[in-house]
Amino acid sequence: PGGGYHNLAIGYEGHDMARWLADHGTTAAVLKYRMPNGHCEVPRNDAEQALRIMREHAAEWGYDASRVGIVGSSAGGHLAASTGTISDEKPAFMILFYPVITAEEGKLHKNSFKYLLGKDYSPEEARNYSLEKRVSALTPPTLLLLSDDDRIVPPVNSLLFYEALKRNGVKASIHVFPTGDHGWGIKPEFKYIEQWQRYALDWLEQF
Repeated sequence: PGGGYHNLAIGYEGHDMARWLADHGTTAAVLKYRMPNGHCEVPRNDAEQALRIMREHAAEWGYDASRVGIVGSSAGGHLAASTGTISDEKPAFMILFYPVITAEEGKLHKNSFKYLLGKDYSPEEARNYSLEKRVSALTPPTLLLLSDDDRIVPPVNSLLFYEALKRNGVKASIHVFPTGDHGWGIKPEFKYIEQWQRYALDWLEQF
């Protein structure tokens, strides 16, 4: 779930999303990660540990350990994408909903980086956590889903990440919906909910 790195939208971007995935044949767990409070490594450590746990218990829980991916929304999308770029413990794939990606001025979601890095973070820290700069050929295949009219996290965040993925030869797909703003997750009132669910299920069939 997202929440700007200062709380968790653990319902509609966590438990509700996991139930929907489970209803469609995908084992899902919800990560209740710790808030960073300026200690940027803390949420990522939790995500890495979650991936390890899911892989260690794959046989017991009935799925393929090599196919454990990650889903993230908004700041949770930044966390998910950081595991796919910065971490050694990488997921097999990523699905990112309207993710926070860049700390570049004029394009960033300021509060996410304030809570992740601290209010007086340096230009070097901003570069290190601008994830479009951390993409490599080892970054896992990624599906990006967002709205063109997002007023919270500028859509350019997803576009920068998609372009970086393609420059590095990483399989990726992006869907930009005309409306919806930010934070729609699995809310039934989102106009394009059936479309994104179909795109996500079709994309997951590759894995």
